[in-house]
Amino acid sequence: MKKILKGNRLKMQTQMTTRIMRQNNMRKLLTTTVMMCLVVLAYGQKYKVESVKMYYVGGDAATQTLEQKQASIADNLSLIKEAEKHPKTANDPKMWYYRGIVYLSLNNEGSDEQKAANPDALNTATQSFYNCMEADVKNRHTKDAKLQLVNCAIGHYNVAVSSFNAKDYAKALAAYQQVSKIFPYDEEEFLTKQAQIDPATIKLYSAYSAKGAGDVTMAKKYLQELIDEAYGDPRIYGDMADILLTEKDTTGALDILAQGREMYERDANLMRTELDIMMKLGRSEELTEKLDKAVEAEPNSAVLHFARAINYYNLDNDKEAEKSYLRVVEIDPTYADAFFNLGVIYLDRCKPIAKKIEKVSYEASLPMEEEIDALYAKAVAQFAKAMEVGDYSDAQKLDLAKNMKKLYGRLRQNDSTGEYKKKYDQMKALIAELGDDD
Repeated sequence: MKKILKGNRLKMQTQMTTRIMRQNNMRKLLTTTVMMCLVVLAYGQKYKVESVKMYYVGGDAATQTLEQKQASIADNLSLIKEAEKHPKTANDPKMWYYRGIVYLSLNNEGSDEQKAANPDALNTATQSFYNCMEADVKNRHTKDAKLQLVNCAIGHYNVAVSSFNAKDYAKALAAYQQVSKIFPYDEEEFLTKQAQIDPATIKLYSAYSAKGAGDVTMAKKYLQELIDEAYGDPRIYGDMADILLTEKDTTGALDILAQGREMYERDANLMRTELDIMMKLGRSEELTEKLDKAVEAEPNSAVLHFARAINYYNLDNDKEAEKSYLRVVEIDPTYADAFFNLGVIYLDRCKPIAKKIEKVSYEASLPMEEEIDALYAKAVAQFAKAMEVGDYSDAQKLDLAKNMKKLYGRLRQNDSTGEYKKKYDQMKALIAELGDDD
């Protein structure tokens, strides 16, 4: 009986051991299966990134039609979104790089529907390339990411220009700032040498955009940086002075204008702004005395005579202004702004005569018409001299040529010599040459 019980216990132990072994094997099998699934899932995410890579590196991207590219963009966008969310590839530099490529492609060649669904595609692409460089500890994708950032900069520049022209200054400022941020990564200087996108000019238009957007602090920041860098445009001093005046910092405005005048002593706008401020402060007599003493000390300074002329003109003393301008061009026959302002004075003198003509008969108006013609002739002669010696842009030349054409058109009507007809035709030809049919 004991032998039978002993045998039964041995049999039961054997069965129990077998059952335990089977359970352990099952656990191992389940663990192995889970591990294999995880490997497959991780590999699957990397395969998705690799699929995107193959499309752009060795696939059909270069030969597809636009419609086919847009279909591929949709596929690649779906793949990269899945890879982006998975923990195994979420911070993979390769994933970030091709995420940037996909969104940049969408921004450049996506359909209207795709762009509408992803309005921030360019910024997304830009940030992806930054993330790629940050995660790329082995430095495998950083060089390519920098090159793609340059492509992004061109896109941001286009957005900035179009937004600025549309007066969407906040959007323009954000885009200009993106371009500025990318400059340090442009190791081959493609932006400056090939695309001719100058960092200082970007800073200038960032200031204008900030001012337009009402961000005065940012506008002052950019303008001050340009002033510190001695940027070659006198307008920055006038713009800074304008902002300071709105802040009721008159002293600061005059100080910044003085800095500008040191560098651009012949700039009429800076001089005029400075004079205007002093006039508004009620310091016209003080200014007149100051300029008279300065001219007395330096009688051959064309700049001082020019400033004196502007001051007299602002005081409605056109006779003294005329004398000073004539002295300017006597000292310096290349002072284009003085010639131009003389022309303006002569045209101003026509206005009261024209008002008198409105109130008299035709016969009585004839001598007055001749007086106006004489002033027109003096004015256009000064404008012609300004055109001859002035270093004007095409836009400035066009504007001046249009005004001269109108004056010549009036004068040719009573000209028996044909001189003004000839000059009229010359202005008409110049206007056409400058790209305006007028």
